[in-house]
Amino acid sequence: MQKINRDRVLEVKILIVLAAIISLLALACTASAQTTGFVESYNTISDSTTPQVDIYAKGPIKGKLGWTVWSLSSKGWSEGHAGLTFAPAGWMELSGSLGIETDENPLRGSVSFWVGKGRWSYLSIHEHGGSGYWFRHLATFEVTKTFFVGVNSTRFLGTGPYIEKKFGKVSFWGTYAVGDDKGVIGARFNF
Repeated sequence: MQKINRDRVLEVKILIVLAAIISLLALACTASAQTTGFVESYNTISDSTTPQVDIYAKGPIKGKLGWTVWSLSSKGWSEGHAGLTFAPAGWMELSGSLGIETDENPLRGSVSFWVGKGRWSYLSIHEHGGSGYWFRHLATFEVTKTFFVGVNSTRFLGTGPYIEKKFGKVSFWGTYAVGDDKGVIGARFNF
């Protein structure tokens, strides 16, 4: 990744905070019962710990069409996206978003695909922009209403087992990249 100056990082973080504030104001003006999302602390652990914060929200527009906003911030790097979702069936959703990131070429795009049937679900996210390509694949099985197991594969992390435990609106989860000796632990508040 290219060396980014601190002023550029600050500019992107300010834009993301402003986008989050505008999104929260917009959410307050819409039917809150139809808006869902999460705030998450996501910590990569290898030789050291790299904390980051994710904020995600989505809601309906009309029929099968919806909106989505997402942002991520960590020390030295941030990104934010806004886009549309399309759910042709209750068990499938497609999403496409555009946004900015901390990079000399700040434009970033993403697409995602989610399917879920019964106790099984699969999520595939792909992003591309100035800092390069990134992906995440997550397949899970609902063991109980509050306990999930699965397999996670994330670019720059690796592939390995995934586990998640829910306590009401709060979830704790973790994944370990077997071949790369790295892990991620997270805490998520769902709304």
